Amino acid sequence: MEAASRIRREAEERSVAHQDLASWMDSLQTKPRVEKTKPRKPKSTNNASHASQPTHPLSCEDERVAGNAFFGQGKYEDAIQCYTRCLSKSDALASPLVYSNRSMAHLKLKNWSQAEADATSALEIDHLHAKSYQRRCVARLSLGKLRAAMGDACAATDCCMIAVEDGTDADASAISSSLTEIERLQSRVEKALAEATKRAPRRKIPVCIKT
Repeated sequence: MEAASRIRREAEERSVAHQDLASWMDSLQTKPRVEKTKPRKPKSTNNASHASQPTHPLSCEDERVAGNAFFGQGKYEDAIQCYTRCLSKSDALASPLVYSNRSMAHLKLKNWSQAEADATSALEIDHLHAKSYQRRCVARLSLGKLRAAMGDACAATDCCMIAVEDGTDADASAISSSLTEIERLQSRVEKALAEATKRAPRRKIPVCIKT
């Protein structure tokens, strides 16, 4: 009796399993196969070795180059992420370029305060980096810090002139282009200062005349 009962239970379990399998197959035939629309990855010839290999983080230079590429494509947030990862490495602090580039990306996104802070960090590394003065000038102009912006515009001009006199930058056309940009930027700051002066409330100062 026990053997017969066990055989009957096993038969019932197999019947249920077959029903589940048939139901699953029917569902595959009636439901759309979403995975077919996805691109298939090539099969690896050695899955075990690939799975065991760790992914190595990109170097600082690789992150900087990738950030520049994203910037050129107009993907400024992605560029900022690359520059931020680059700045987590100590060798990024040897040059003002990464901070200055991230400042420019923040300018494109109108993150004025972040752009000002990054340009300041770049200038702490190299106080003669004209581009950083320009970018901080734009940020401060947008923040309404007009006198500070004018100071940055003048400092950027001085840095370009120093580079010309010392011969530290052999690309004379690039310096000439930078000076033209700085002049336009300085004109914008001067115009903003003039408009702010006109809007400023005028106070009457009493004058006592002794007779």
